[in-house]
Amino acid sequence: MVAPAVLAAAGKAAKVAKAAKAARAAAQRGSGGQGGDGNKNTKWLWLLGGVGCLPVAGVGTLVLAILGGLVGGVGAGAAAADCGDYSDNANAGNTGDAAATNPVMPAGKMYMPSETARNEIPPRMILAAMRAAARYDGLDWTLITGQMYQETKFGQDKSAAPGGRNSAGYMGILQFGTPAWKDYGADGNGDGKKDLYNIDDAAWAAANFLHAKKAETEPWKALLTYSGSTASNTIYPRVVLTQAARYRGTLTGDQALIKRWYAHLKETIEKNPGFPTLGQQSDIPEPIGNNAQPGSALSIAATSPRSWSTPALDEGGDGETTTAMALAAYSGGTGRVTTVSFADEPATGKDWQWPMKQGTYTVGTPYHKSGRMWSLGYHTGLDLVATSGTPIYAPADGKAVHAGPGGSYGNMTKLQHTGGVITLFAHQTSIKVSVGQSVKRGQQIGTVGATGNVTGPHLHWEVLLPGVDNPFVGGRDQGPGMVDPEGWMQGKVTANPDYGTVPGSDEGGKDAEYADCAADTGGAAVAPDGAGASGVLPDSDDPVIRAVLGWAQRGIGVPYVYGAPRLQGRNPTSFDCSSFTQWAYYMASDGKIDIGTTTRSQEPYLKKYEVPLSQAQPGDVIFFRPESDGSSGHVGLVWDPKGHKILHAPRPGKSVEFSKWDYQDKITGVYRVPVPRGTNAVEGDGTQNEKGA
Repeated sequence: MVAPAVLAAAGKAAKVAKAAKAARAAAQRGSGGQGGDGNKNTKWLWLLGGVGCLPVAGVGTLVLAILGGLVGGVGAGAAAADCGDYSDNANAGNTGDAAATNPVMPAGKMYMPSETARNEIPPRMILAAMRAAARYDGLDWTLITGQMYQETKFGQDKSAAPGGRNSAGYMGILQFGTPAWKDYGADGNGDGKKDLYNIDDAAWAAANFLHAKKAETEPWKALLTYSGSTASNTIYPRVVLTQAARYRGTLTGDQALIKRWYAHLKETIEKNPGFPTLGQQSDIPEPIGNNAQPGSALSIAATSPRSWSTPALDEGGDGETTTAMALAAYSGGTGRVTTVSFADEPATGKDWQWPMKQGTYTVGTPYHKSGRMWSLGYHTGLDLVATSGTPIYAPADGKAVHAGPGGSYGNMTKLQHTGGVITLFAHQTSIKVSVGQSVKRGQQIGTVGATGNVTGPHLHWEVLLPGVDNPFVGGRDQGPGMVDPEGWMQGKVTANPDYGTVPGSDEGGKDAEYADCAADTGGAAVAPDGAGASGVLPDSDDPVIRAVLGWAQRGIGVPYVYGAPRLQGRNPTSFDCSSFTQWAYYMASDGKIDIGTTTRSQEPYLKKYEVPLSQAQPGDVIFFRPESDGSSGHVGLVWDPKGHKILHAPRPGKSVEFSKWDYQDKITGVYRVPVPRGTNAVEGDGTQNEKGA
């Protein structure tokens, strides 16, 4: 349901004008582990015990660029506002085309409906959401359809039917109350009325609300406000964002293709004008419940198509040019459903380039080097050594066939290219593509990291070819098997490599343009490929503790340096374990909470606030490794008690990362940091929120 809200419009015009001026100036310039210590040497441990393993900083927040205008979108003013909001976007932890929990979509682009969306959402509602979102640069239509699911299961609740309302007084498919409808209601179908029971009108009103609450860059907060939920009640945004992630197909900026999709949906609707009937039960599926987690969205398979489902778009097309702002026909469905989806388009890849820009890496372990540290007795790829956060780019056009955990490979991406060639990228700090997504040569697909079995941050790169024996799978003598990446590249490298001129990249692209614009408008100088977009913050009743977790999340990927300087400010360059925990609490409380500089000072200070491990909560400080003098040698922050997940700065050669307390040495204590009365939470963007607000 939509909680009553008032737009904070004061100063907006001035901000847009200032951003527009900067945008014009920019245009004139030219646009262009397991975390365990591993080393058990007693002398080394004794040294660490003195300060308590020290973590490293430096990554800062993520760069987010919301680029151009959607089909039927607004004009240059919106693009200028995007530039002015650059630092807000970065501090929201957004980068690249879209993460499941931060669905940032570059303006001028749109997600094609995935197979899940086509099978599970009435086409009338897909079209209504697309048209509504298209009016705002960067607003993702899948958010609105995710709300349609969560609010009334696409209109099946009786309160969605004309005249209906629930026990709290909310009405229509998107559950507006009278005050909110007065503020955001819209005429989405051009009939001269604002009818909250009309699918198009309700979708337009939801888009108005989401845009007003900055859903383009802060969807989590916008959805909490829409639902009227408290910060600790995360069911609504989790369900919406999970469904939204399932509904996103290929991201495209091809305007002709986008127009064909509008025409295709309109045609589908016209074949079944009687569906859906609002307020009545139907065979619309309910694949997820209140336990939904956005990070698991892509593991939830699409349900089977219904008689009303939208078939895949015929790639041939007839050139129909229905635009985003054309009035929609209503209702939907056909019986014809194919199994081909946009994600199944054949990948090309005639031109190749190295996956990292020259000068950002050094060549490490070569292909097929012998050694007992590798399970096959030799190295199966080529290592490119670089600092955590260094960009990794697609070496050729292709399609992502794996994007996620890879065992000893850590965070791993696999791309399939023309001719069945597969490239593998291991140990990443962040992954910037999803399974089924098409990628272009030079598009950023991730960042270098030190996840999995590693001794330090680097990219482990493999090239696998059909017809080559796969040593990992018995009997797979026809591959795909590993070959020398350096040898594979010989004679295939294009004379004009592309690093940063495609969406999702940095140098020379829109990210760089908006970074310049942000500098002109006083925005924060944010390193483009930092860490931080690692998912939704855990629940906490206390806004200060949530702010602590937000600051801690910003530290992901910052390198560990023993004895790192304490309290380095907003963008530290190094951490050790105790300086990391100290920094997170200090920054989140505006300096009111200082838990101490080392494990030797932190644990005695917190001793009287000890809680049993079984009662650990997000934000609690957890200590490990008992020393002979009664102190502890390591410290981190509890992130997810149910999953035993912690966030910490592990040891030299590693960076701030997630791990599990099961992987550490013996737990010596868990402590709940007291929050002094009157302490205001300071978010990652430097703003203060009154406690309880």
